[in-house]
Amino acid sequence: MKSLGLLVLLGFIWGTGYSIARFAMTHGVPPLGYSFWQSLGPAIIIGLIVLMRPGDKHTALSVSHTRYYLICGLTGIVIPNTSMYFAAAHLPAGILAIIVNTVPIMAYPMALLMKLEKFNKLRLSGIILALIGLMLIILPKSSLPSPTLVPWVLATLITPFSFAACSIYIARYRPAHSDSLSLSAGMLIFSSLMLIPMVIFTNSFYNFHIPLTMPDWVILLEIILSSIGYVLFFQLIKIAGPVYYSLVDTIVVITGVLWGYILFNERLNIWTSLAVVCIIIALLIVTQQQRLSYKKINGTSPK
Repeated sequence: MKSLGLLVLLGFIWGTGYSIARFAMTHGVPPLGYSFWQSLGPAIIIGLIVLMRPGDKHTALSVSHTRYYLICGLTGIVIPNTSMYFAAAHLPAGILAIIVNTVPIMAYPMALLMKLEKFNKLRLSGIILALIGLMLIILPKSSLPSPTLVPWVLATLITPFSFAACSIYIARYRPAHSDSLSLSAGMLIFSSLMLIPMVIFTNSFYNFHIPLTMPDWVILLEIILSSIGYVLFFQLIKIAGPVYYSLVDTIVVITGVLWGYILFNERLNIWTSLAVVCIIIALLIVTQQQRLSYKKINGTSPK
């Protein structure tokens, strides 16, 4: 029940983020500037929480920890967020949520290569079904608002690929005796440091205004939600594993499509509706088979 609660909450938080990002990108916030604040803001909040806790649980800076922060910061924040935010100004929030949340479809082949999973024909059918869903978004001329958006769809696939790589890395190389808050703080701090030269070089820094404007409030809202989300992300992988965590994508897709409809009046046509159905079924197939495999190997179900 604890894992399920974390899963639903994390899915709602991340599903809401696509509409927030689209609003910010279409109201003058540069994608890199937005990515920077969504890294630095949570880094400050979570870092302060870590520092204020009693006991010796502060963020470690050993060689192995530093490598972990760099790789997770790069693959879990800098690359996927920047790619997603650039696309947010061009793609509907619902479509963005659908594409980004094909993470399990990419995580399973990676897990096979890393020998963390065994080959399963049913899971392979799920991957094929998800690819069909993506094709239903890309190929029909009437699927997207404009055929010129296809390159943005393809570029956005960088995001789930990077998230999948990050989840596999976390599951295999998470430092021993490290808590989720400290790891989150380290990852966010290092991702912020990596984004600073990119923001300066591209002149993409976003200044807050006094009094605060609506985009400013939206950025602050997402900082709070992201801070909660990053902690839940690490904690869920720790207690339930990377593929159980990937169930969150089903919730995120539904939430993202719902918010797109409510906030931007985005309506799915026949092609995108079929794509959503295909991808959700694919996600359920891939993750369900993982849980069955876990139960068979360990003689129990995941927490």
